[in-house]
Amino acid sequence: MNQLPPDVGQDWISAVRGWGGALGIAMVARLLWHQRLVRLGQRRFWSWELLWEVPTAAFSAIVGAGIAAYLTLDGDQSLAVIGICGWLGPRGAEALVDRILQTYVARQAPKE
Repeated sequence: MNQLPPDVGQDWISAVRGWGGALGIAMVARLLWHQRLVRLGQRRFWSWELLWEVPTAAFSAIVGAGIAAYLTLDGDQSLAVIGICGWLGPRGAEALVDRILQTYVARQAPKE
């Protein structure tokens, strides 16, 4: 009689707070990147490219949260990783991984 179902509302609130913060940090990072390109004259501020930053920020937040979980980071540390992923975006992450792999493969290559 005293067994009430778990409070599902609190689970939703904590999930929205967690992912809201992650998405907010990633969105701010993408807007900073967009503003940088505007200042360099490569984009106009109010353009279709600005619309594409929203899904890019969501993707970056998910990737950053995954990296932070893999590294067992909590709180501000995980938000920092999400912010870095948001700043880099897909192209920056590709360039970073490519550079790391080139350095690693160059060191591991057998010498003739």
